[in-house]
Amino acid sequence: MNFFVYWDNLEPGSGYELFGAGHIAIMAVCALFIALSALWYASHKASPAARLFKKITALSLIILIILRVIYVCAVGANVVYDLPLHLCSIAGFVCFIYEFTYDRMNRFIKDLLSQVLYALCLPGAVLAIIFSDGTAYPVIHFITIQSNLFHALIVMYVLLRLIDKDVVPSVRKAPLNFLFLIFTAGPVYLFDRHFRANYMFLLNPSKGSPLESIYTSHGYAAYLLVYGLLVILEVFLINLIGEPLRRSGSRQDIS
Repeated sequence: MNFFVYWDNLEPGSGYELFGAGHIAIMAVCALFIALSALWYASHKASPAARLFKKITALSLIILIILRVIYVCAVGANVVYDLPLHLCSIAGFVCFIYEFTYDRMNRFIKDLLSQVLYALCLPGAVLAIIFSDGTAYPVIHFITIQSNLFHALIVMYVLLRLIDKDVVPSVRKAPLNFLFLIFTAGPVYLFDRHFRANYMFLLNPSKGSPLESIYTSHGYAAYLLVYGLLVILEVFLINLIGEPLRRSGSRQDIS
């Protein structure tokens, strides 16, 4: 009965607990779905079915974004707070653009978007599943299913591109992520300030985030500083960890 009820009309206690049984079940289903899909793709990647699967995955991300906006409008909620302005929502568009314009991209754009997919979209989507900010909703709810499926598809799409060796880690190209963030986080921050939103968590951390205690104890400036430093560290670290993939060869010149 609560499947389409917006969070502010749900009865108290309707949601699931972070790292509770419901949340663990969600993470397990997402992990299994991603793993099985990636294994199937790895063994069929040269087939037309695999290429179609990759395109359907990228297209599904846009469909899920549209469905969420339609849902918010249908229940009469303020759509300003459910726009696709979070990093993971932006990642959905990046996946779509990367998939359907890859062959027409110049080298710089390919390098930029492949870095964004690997160093920002992939870990961002994983963290969104682990530290879900949608716990106000029941486990069986439209938003819960839409959100977790959306993030799982982002992880899966990036893995498919890693399997294809189109996306390849490179410490040297890691700074491209900061160029992307400058042109996205700046406008999103101004939007957040004007509408008192919190896209990309630029004004405060999500509930349950490890950074929540820093925000509570030391204030906004300390939170933003630590947040920024962690992003820089994560971008270089994930590329450093993934550098061995370079030795297996790729479809890009990554030297």
